[in-house]
Amino acid sequence: MLETIENLALANYLRRDIFAYPIVNALHILSLGVLVTSTILMDIRVLGGGRQIPLGVAIAVLRPLAIGALAVAVTTGALLFSVQPSQYVGNPVFLTKLGLIGLALANAGFFVLGRRHLVAERAMTRLSAAASILFWILAVFAGRAIAFFGGS
Repeated sequence: MLETIENLALANYLRRDIFAYPIVNALHILSLGVLVTSTILMDIRVLGGGRQIPLGVAIAVLRPLAIGALAVAVTTGALLFSVQPSQYVGNPVFLTKLGLIGLALANAGFFVLGRRHLVAERAMTRLSAAASILFWILAVFAGRAIAFFGGS
């Protein structure tokens, strides 16, 4: 399966073209920046920061940014993965990054499906916001560490 991914025409193009991989990589980093920033801003608001902006308004403005950025990050991440899938699959730091993103997204689902923003004063809601900040920051650190640690 990994060999099939690595032999895709798009993966070959990303490996050969001088501009394609750096552009996809830059888009990945930019989308992660928007995703993590918008998410952390929502979490800070849940935790009580920026009270002059109603929580519902902050979420209504920032959530679509986070969702759009997540879509771009997943797409560009899949493209970057396709260039060297066997190296990534064997990299424990990459797997840690995916695990942290999974935890962050599960936490976000818990927040959204539980309509936690309607009861921001609850301890569980605050814990969810704090966990979100932690998961996303650790995922960013793990993403940066992929190139330096855990290679196969």
